[in-house]
Parts: sequence; C-alpha cells; structure tokens
Amino acid sequence: MAFLTPEDYGTQIRTEQLHVITDEDGTVLPKAELYAQQLCESYLRSRYDVAAIFAATGDDRSALLVTYMVDISLYTVHSRHGRAQMPEKRIVRYDQALEWLKAIGKGSITADLPLLPPAERPGGFKWGSAPKQTLSW
Repeated sequence: MAFLTPEDYGTQIRTEQLHVITDEDGTVLPKAELYAQQLCESYLRSRYDVAAIFAATGDDRSALLVTYMVDISLYTVHSRHGRAQMPEKRIVRYDQALEWLKAIGKGSITADLPLLPPAERPGGFKWGSAPKQTLSW
C-alpha cells in the first residue's frame, strides 16, 4: 500500500492540473512517490523508525512529512518537462523539503516521528577537531 493517497495532492495541486502533468498509463506518479519515499527514508533512517513511519495510514501519518513528500513527488513529475517550464513554487517547495530533510539528517531539528530504539541508533561519537589556528606573538 502506498504511503501517499490521491487526496494528499488536493492541497498542492488541482486534480485537473495533476492529470495534465502525469502520463496516460498512470506510471509516472507512483514512480515519483516511490522516489520521494526513498529520498525521505535516506535522511530519516539514522534516527527514526522508517518502517513504522511509512506503515502509518490516514491521520496517523505525519502531516508535515506527507506535505514534503507531495512537494518532492510533484517536483519530480514536473521535471520531466524541464526546469524552465516548471512553476516557480514547485522549485521553492522542493528546495524547502530538501532543507528540512537535510536538517533532520544532521540532527539540527527533530520531527514528530517514531524514533529508533537507542540500541539501534548509530554510535554517539563524532570525530573532529577545532580549526587549525596560527598564532603569532
């Protein structure tokens, strides 16, 4: 069962417009949704339980995640026609979705999503040092 539903697109695009940008045999949108889900999973996997997140249905799904996945899916579908023909709001919303995912991946923000149990999270050590300083007395 797909995570996104046709009703999820209603807040982002009119049904008639969605039919214009998708293909006749109905394969483009499911592929775009799969891409969006896999992209989101790649950023969420290190801290969040992606199996539980994407098994949720209806109102149990994160509204924010659904919105960003719709943005990514619509951007992907529009990109078949070239970025020059793409509505500016698709580009802006896609960029916002990626910024959110990157912040989630870095851990600088948290989402209201099921976390992985602590034992399954990656190690807590970060290696590095302060930038090299050159002191002159």
